[in-house]
Amino acid sequence: MKIQNLVRRAAKVFLASAILTGPVARGANVDYFADNGFGKPLSTLQHPSGEHFKTTTYIAYQGPHEDAYVAAYNHSTKKWSGPVLAGVSPMGKTPDPVDNNEVDNHGKPAMMVDNKGYIHLVFGSHGGNPNLGKNKFGTPAGFGHGGKQTHIVSKNPEDITSWRVVDNISPFGTYPQFVQMDDGDIYLFYRHGSHQSDWVYQKSSDDGLTFSSPVSVIKHKLQAEGKLHDAWYAWFAKGKGDTITASYIYHPCSYPNHTKDRLNVYYMKMNCADDSWENAVGEKLAISVTKEYADQKTLVLNSGKGRCNHGTCRVDQEGHPHLLFRYEAGQVRYTRWTGNAWTEPVAVISDGSENGQDGDMIVESPTSVRMILTRTIDGKNEVACWKTEDGGKTWAKEPSIFSRPGGGFDIGALIENHTAEAMVVVSEGRVPEHLYRKMVLLGKDGPLQRPEAETSYIQKQLEILKKSGVKPTPKEERKAKKAKTGDDE
Repeated sequence: MKIQNLVRRAAKVFLASAILTGPVARGANVDYFADNGFGKPLSTLQHPSGEHFKTTTYIAYQGPHEDAYVAAYNHSTKKWSGPVLAGVSPMGKTPDPVDNNEVDNHGKPAMMVDNKGYIHLVFGSHGGNPNLGKNKFGTPAGFGHGGKQTHIVSKNPEDITSWRVVDNISPFGTYPQFVQMDDGDIYLFYRHGSHQSDWVYQKSSDDGLTFSSPVSVIKHKLQAEGKLHDAWYAWFAKGKGDTITASYIYHPCSYPNHTKDRLNVYYMKMNCADDSWENAVGEKLAISVTKEYADQKTLVLNSGKGRCNHGTCRVDQEGHPHLLFRYEAGQVRYTRWTGNAWTEPVAVISDGSENGQDGDMIVESPTSVRMILTRTIDGKNEVACWKTEDGGKTWAKEPSIFSRPGGGFDIGALIENHTAEAMVVVSEGRVPEHLYRKMVLLGKDGPLQRPEAETSYIQKQLEILKKSGVKPTPKEERKAKKAKTGDDE
């Protein structure tokens, strides 16, 4: 096994070198910048998946073998670089599966660029595994998950060509999320293990050279009757000034006989001056938050038996939060804090196209919000903006930014410090033969194009798949694995 791993790593170094010296010929432009996204290459939970720094937009995503890849677009020269293999995931399989149920998909990277220009990624884990030691905040290997949460940093500022591993965060992690404050402090939030684990953060005040020990924010625990376990999905982002917002949903978790129930919507805010927390009305909170305490102090919406799923949270100039969440069949709904109460949640898209809705939002004022959303309608996948000018009561669709027939899109959260030219990344296309995806960088006017000759990176993987004869898993096995896992991916 050790020899196989060494061979695999050597092959990846060779592949990275080949990518760096890849095709340079110019030709017809295409809408995608690379064709080697793999499985579900990005989502809004692992975020940011890109950041604009100085003149360049940097992008991170899951590539072949579930490894972390990085590409960059220089807005001054209008040139692309990469993608390059930045980090090797311990969860990848060789050869790559052709069935998405065989791909873990939880280890995709979160990215940030520190004040000195060094690029940071955290990736490679779905909770960790037992040989990593004891997980004091949860269950490290529940439901057969694994990997190791890994932090890598570019060896040089503003340079994606070489990387180093920095062993300074917990190996138990799922859904990494970076939040960088104006003073340079870095907060890394994540779920400290599999489903039945706390959500925690680690803080760095030296550009990620060191991180403090994990601090629990949202607590997992077995319910009093001992049948269900309180678990959570959370989303953290920078608020107004020196604050961080947290929006989250509840998951009543059981094992065995795991379910995908997701209920309710919650909100709270961190004051980074003293790392204290408060709810929407400004009441100080005791951390870490339990289910009973969250219901009493931070509840935004009691969904009853209706299935809620995580979304994103952004703030307006007054610091008031605006929440996006997905309801029932995936319909995006919106609510905002007026200063006194939460508004009645409203469906943003009300034309019946419930499939595939996901995305993020730009809050322009307390009553003006623009959503950038994916959806599937009439057999076509679409990315478009939806705008409200009346505080979310009504929404109007703006012209489509990007559309394709066939399988659905995956979308990331907004690129940090994004420009109008490059706002968000999506992956497109699902073909029967494999799980490689085309990666697209979208701005308000559509995709940032690239010469087609520079975008092809999967020929060797396709040759390996053809020789291996790998086939999709039978339907019955897929159902069993899906029921066992239960995570959003």
